[in-house]
Amino acid sequence: MKTDKHRYKSRFLASESRHLIRQTSVLICVHLWLLSLGFLSVSAQVRPVNDYGALGLGQLLKRLNTTASVMMIGAHPDDEDSALLAYLARGESARTAYLSLTRGDGGQNIIGPEQSEALGIIRTEELLQARRLDGAEQFFTRAYDYGFSKTLAEAKSKWPEDVIKCDVVRAIRLFRPLVVISRFSGTPADGHGQHQYAGYISPIAVKAAAEPQQCKESGEPWQVLKFYVEQGFRDTSEPTLKINTGKYDPILGRSYYEIAMEGRSMHRSQGEGRIEFHGDSFSGLNQNGELKDMREKNIFDGLDLSPPFADLLQKTMGRNGYVDVADMVMIAGMAENRMSGQDQSYWSTVRANAEDDLKHTGFQIDALADRESAVSDGDLMVSVKVYNAHADIFKIMEITLTAPDKWNVSKIDAPKQNNAAYSNREVAVAGQVFNVTVAKNTDVTEPYWLQSERRIDLFEWPKRACQTFSFDPPILVAHVRLTLGEGKGIVLDQPVQYRFADPARGEIRREVNVVAALSVGVDRDLLIVPQSTMSQTRRLIVSVTNNSDKEASDKVSLNIQAKGLTLDAPNGPRFDLKTRGAKASIPIDITIPPNSSVGSIPIRVSAIVGDAVFDQTMNIVSYSHIQTHRYYTPAVSTVEVLDLKAEPEKVGYIMGSGDEVPEAIRQMGMEVTMLEEKNLASGDLSKFDTIVVGIRASETRPDMMANKQRLLDYVNGGGNLIMQYQRGNFAQSGLAPYPIDTNDKQGTAAGSIARVVDENAAVKILEPTHTIFIFPNKITDEDFKGWVQERNAYNFVTFDPKYTPLLESHDAGEQENKGGLVITKVGKGNWVYCSYSFFRQLPAGVPGAYRLFANLLSLPKAGGGK
Repeated sequence: MKTDKHRYKSRFLASESRHLIRQTSVLICVHLWLLSLGFLSVSAQVRPVNDYGALGLGQLLKRLNTTASVMMIGAHPDDEDSALLAYLARGESARTAYLSLTRGDGGQNIIGPEQSEALGIIRTEELLQARRLDGAEQFFTRAYDYGFSKTLAEAKSKWPEDVIKCDVVRAIRLFRPLVVISRFSGTPADGHGQHQYAGYISPIAVKAAAEPQQCKESGEPWQVLKFYVEQGFRDTSEPTLKINTGKYDPILGRSYYEIAMEGRSMHRSQGEGRIEFHGDSFSGLNQNGELKDMREKNIFDGLDLSPPFADLLQKTMGRNGYVDVADMVMIAGMAENRMSGQDQSYWSTVRANAEDDLKHTGFQIDALADRESAVSDGDLMVSVKVYNAHADIFKIMEITLTAPDKWNVSKIDAPKQNNAAYSNREVAVAGQVFNVTVAKNTDVTEPYWLQSERRIDLFEWPKRACQTFSFDPPILVAHVRLTLGEGKGIVLDQPVQYRFADPARGEIRREVNVVAALSVGVDRDLLIVPQSTMSQTRRLIVSVTNNSDKEASDKVSLNIQAKGLTLDAPNGPRFDLKTRGAKASIPIDITIPPNSSVGSIPIRVSAIVGDAVFDQTMNIVSYSHIQTHRYYTPAVSTVEVLDLKAEPEKVGYIMGSGDEVPEAIRQMGMEVTMLEEKNLASGDLSKFDTIVVGIRASETRPDMMANKQRLLDYVNGGGNLIMQYQRGNFAQSGLAPYPIDTNDKQGTAAGSIARVVDENAAVKILEPTHTIFIFPNKITDEDFKGWVQERNAYNFVTFDPKYTPLLESHDAGEQENKGGLVITKVGKGNWVYCSYSFFRQLPAGVPGAYRLFANLLSLPKAGGGK
């Protein structure tokens, strides 16, 4: 019988994975790819309970017995079959990955106002949190999600085939799957045009991945052995293979479907919270390859999945199923020298899991910085500590820290202070403290796909970036070298983090970032100025924030890209920021001369400290369920002179999932009050000329739903209510005064005529003499030019005759739809439903959108009729 010492000694695998990478890498930065597998536990906000303790050990031992690997390909975050991923990763113990062509940048956001690139950051992180639970890995291409699409032809026109094909090939050659599953078929049955593109490009890329002459800069060729197309969302035919993802796993204590739905609920920005249903649940697959066999029971039938050196591996297994580390080191060395292809990928994964495996022994490494961010030429302190429940087994030989080139890392004595990073309550068996000096002119930390300007619908990837990965790897990594059993050495890695206690959430860990010494921002990206015969003044607040420990004192510079405007800083343009975190707000009065021409005038802002010029705004994306990230944009405010008239209205706004419409209304010269629960429940709503309901408020504002009758009473008493687009069960919500239907029964290619995705689609004014098109702005076809991303979404499909349709628009080849802007009288007031995408157009400064929205808001001043 094994002694306790021997049993603990054999509960984990040797981690020399960082030394194996030079043979598995096809990219410069792939030397940290394997680290990223374990790094998910660092960046994840969700706690991966499925990988702790005995559960994790049980899954590790299952993974040792197979070389199975599979990649699923889809178009967006949330396209993945989460249950199938969980089954493959945790049930079949296969290396499993999901490749999303996009980061979901063009979608909608139910948790906040972020759109476009910022939303892409959120959804990238949400995928990582989901993968941490279902057990798969995550990859991307450089495709930008340009919004909902109905045709493959449109997607092809946006995303060059050779570019995206080689991105998919790069991911395949890097991950080296035996099996690839396309989530979509590449036909109109997929609905969304981007879904069709994913289904179209997948078999092309699988074939190209094996051909040396194809995508030569995307790594060494790799032959995928089996290819499947998953059953479509609405496909009721019998697939050639059905997999029960609802199967119960006695080790995990849940079914794979339950685990997957917990991960699926991480897609919070999409409102993807799910019930974790029990019982059988099936995913259907159809094989589309040379090994097609109608009798197969799983996707790996017919493939040799035996681990390399299987006989030697078996010899290392003790009666209790544990692995002797010393022997495993020997096997790993043999693998490093002799293997290639799939076998090499197998051992890469085995090694990469070492950090988590150590938790089974009580061996832990913590690498903590004394701050979350540092600046170029600035310092931070890093403490690396080792906690070892079985010090008689492991002997720690050396603790080191790696940093980027030209950074200075030096060992120092441990500080005496007791704070969050250096707690006296934590007793380590070994430790080392380092002082780290960031090199001068070091680039700031931001998502690699945002470091260069996007080329319309493709991101520009820096050549040094970890292409196809979620984010760049961590900046600082600690290494602990130890010996055990006959002097064999192991090197274990741990990314450096910043740790702090949130009073409400407990321990929070974040990645260490390099940030700009000064962040410069403006309170308004857009200044709306109606044309006038008189001069007008707008106030812009310029903010300067010090992110450095050094004092920053100097002046703000303003660069106007057009003549005519005059600027004045009433209190002077200087700032004096003595400490890190200090912030100065500098008001700038901008005078627009009379009779200014319609057009855009950019104002570029910068802060000057000595010879250094800072002209970037640091934007922070931070939510409780994801890791915090920063990205940078130019500090620019644009004066938009419009041919615009607006009445002085009092507007109440019910914010939904988050948008910038209230600020746009204020810029039109109207008074805006944000309506909260107390206002809706007992406030005097009659004092508002107009009440606007924000997008998706019926999903996010239960207080509004509880007081929906008060809103109808407000309209009945003479109020003007504008309902922006709503989703879900809006037709049954009771918010509409008369019957409506939002479900499309036309059976179009993308499944619905209830949205117009072509931002240039023709718009027909159905009631040209209606007040909405006359007062105070005369609306013409010109007002529908220059729109962005889409016309509308979630239109009425059919509606009661009591509603008057005002606009008609539809995508090419589809039937007309008049349900995007309708109005009806309710008592003395007006009830308006408008699904035209003002939440996108107004922040983009689209002139016609401002003019039309001003008219909707101004209905009370026009009498509300024709």
